[in-house]
Formats: sequence, structure tokens, C-alpha cells
Amino acid sequence: MSRPSDSSHVLNVEQVLRLHNLTKDVSQFCERQLRVYLDALAPLFRPRRILGDYVEGVGRESATGSIQNLEELKETYRRACGRPVDLSSELSTPIESMSTQLQIFPWEYFWDIASGGKKKRVTVSSPMTWVISYPSPYSFSMFRQVTSGGHERDQNNIRAFVLRACVMSLMFNKLPSLKAVLEGLRYTVEIRKSAELGDVPLVAISAPFPSFRPSDEIVLLASGVSGRNAFEEIIDIDAVRQMIDPLQTQVRGLLDEQLENL
Repeated sequence: MSRPSDSSHVLNVEQVLRLHNLTKDVSQFCERQLRVYLDALAPLFRPRRILGDYVEGVGRESATGSIQNLEELKETYRRACGRPVDLSSELSTPIESMSTQLQIFPWEYFWDIASGGKKKRVTVSSPMTWVISYPSPYSFSMFRQVTSGGHERDQNNIRAFVLRACVMSLMFNKLPSLKAVLEGLRYTVEIRKSAELGDVPLVAISAPFPSFRPSDEIVLLASGVSGRNAFEEIIDIDAVRQMIDPLQTQVRGLLDEQLENL
């Protein structure tokens, strides 16, 4: 997960620009890698695996606990439809079929910076963390803009995004092996909620390389130069150099334990 700036990350504009280019290269590499993994795992993300015949599809397909899973989905969807999403919370069945060619979107959030006695709102993206979703008309960024009043609302498109987010979170809750596989590939998985999106559950996957947001002064200057009121976090070089491989740590623990008994 991305981290805010602290005293150990005192950078000037030139350093930030150099790190930004490095961050972009690493982010693109990790995203391509994640894309390959998700494409290979696509069949495991079929909603019918947990919801059975409550999802549209050819032929009958039973799923253990499908009735309870549907009730949990309805409750999650009901909460997600509250403010600021403001949708009808009724969820009818069968649920429409969803493609398992998953979409990947960079994690984003708003950051307010005091400037000249006013507050400037900057959209910050975390290049090492992505939201994964079943395909829908809205990207994560567009959905955030729509719910914050930046674009005209399309209720059907909003519903599609929210429903798919709820189904995706239910998949990871009910099938812990999905998380285990991705974490075995060094990507961490968590279900998050965005401060701007209420109770919409979002599955966020992060590369093993953290990023951080530098000082407000740097963010303000960089976003002003870009003219887009946007900023991308930069890779934490120190944290990368100090990384510990979890598999290596586990194996070393086993070796140490066995060697003590020899």
C-alpha cells in the first residue's frame, strides 16, 4: 500500500522527476506481469463458482453455499448503493454474466493541499497498486469522477461498476485460494474502501515495491506544472533495497529449525 511522505523522504523537484521516470518503468513492468497472471487465472474468476445458477449461463451449475453467498452479495450491494453512489439497492436474479478478462486500473485518491489560503484538490495515483474489476463501462477513475459530480451520471453504468465490484470482493472472500495464488506471486491483495466512494468494496492488488507521496510543496509544484491537478506517487528506493522475500524467509526458518536438531 502507498505511504504518505515523512522526514526520510525530503526530495527536490529534480530528484522527483528522475524517480518518476524510474517509477513509470517499474510500474509498467509490474502491470504487464500482473496482466499475464490474471489472464492465466481467468477461469477461476467465474462468478458461477460461488453463485451457481443465480448467474446467467448456459446449462446448470451448482455451487456449494450459493444461497448464502447470494444473500451476502445482496447485503454488500445494498450497503454499496448508499451515499455517494445513490442507487436503488434492489438486486434481482439471475445476475448478468460477467467476462473474466479482468480490467486493471491504478489506485487513485484525492489529496487536499493548502495553497494561498485556499485548498487545492489533487488526484494522486498509486502506480504500484491496481484495482481489479470485471469489465464495466466505467473505469475506476471515471467512476470516481461521476460519483464526485465531475461527470454526468449514468445509472446503468454506475450499477454495473458497483455490482461487479461487489461480486469481485465476494470471490476473494469465498475463495481464499485466489489471494493465496497471487500472494505466492509476490502481489498482495486486500479489499479496500475509498474515502470518496462510501461502502463500495474494491479489490486492490499491490506490487511488492511500495510507493510514496512526497511533501505537499513538491506535489503542488509538480501538479501545477502538469496543468492537470494530478500527481503520481514515486517508488520508495530505500524500501525496495530492504525488501525481504517471504518465501526465502519461510524456507530459511525451516532450515534453521532442522539444523538445530542435527
